[in-house]
Amino acid sequence: MVLEAGCGIGAQTVTLAQRSPDARFTSFDVSADSVAQAKRTTDAAGITNVHFQQADIFALPFAPESFDHIFVCFVLEHLSRPAEALTILNRLLRPGGTMTVIEGDHGSTYFHPDSSAARMAIQCLVELQRLAGGNALIGRQLYPLMVEAGLDLRLRPISPIPKPLMQVFEIFTERPRQTASSATRSSRAWEKSTSLDKISH
Repeated sequence: MVLEAGCGIGAQTVTLAQRSPDARFTSFDVSADSVAQAKRTTDAAGITNVHFQQADIFALPFAPESFDHIFVCFVLEHLSRPAEALTILNRLLRPGGTMTVIEGDHGSTYFHPDSSAARMAIQCLVELQRLAGGNALIGRQLYPLMVEAGLDLRLRPISPIPKPLMQVFEIFTERPRQTASSATRSSRAWEKSTSLDKISH
C-alpha cells in the first residue's frame, strides 16, 4: 500500500500508478477541486489502482503504520510546518517502510548568459512563496528536516551505472583525443545493442 501525499491534479499519480500496476495507491490532497481533477485524469488513462480522497496533511484520517511506502513530491515547499508534516507521515509507515521525498530549490537556478531580470523573477517567486507561508528554498534543507522528523536516513545510489553506458562515458572522459565522429559511432553502436528497457532504474 502506497500513500501519495499532496497529489494535486494527479500529474505524478499517473506515472506512479502506471509504472507499478500491482501496487495499491491512496492519493490525497487538501483541495477538493484538485482531487476531482486527479480522478478524472486517472480515469481517462484507464488507471484503476488508485483511491483518491480529500485530506489535510496535518489531520490525516489514516491509522498509524498503514502504508508500506509514502511518496511526497513538491509538497513541503508549500507548508509552514514541513518537519511536522514529515513527522505525521512517518507515523503512517509500517515497520521497514520507506519514504520518497522530492523538493525543489529555486535558489539553485543559474543562467547563461547571466540575466539580472531572470534572477529578479526567480527572487520574486521565492518571496511570494515565503509570503504564502512556504519555502521555495526547501530543497537544501531537506536532509535536516527529515532527521528532525525522526526518519532513519540511509543513503544509497538509485541504480548502478550500466556498463555499456560507462563505456560510452569513458570515450569522452578518458580518450579526449578521439575524434567526435568516432565517439558518435561508438555511442550509436551502443544504442543499437542495448535496449533502454533493460537498464534498471
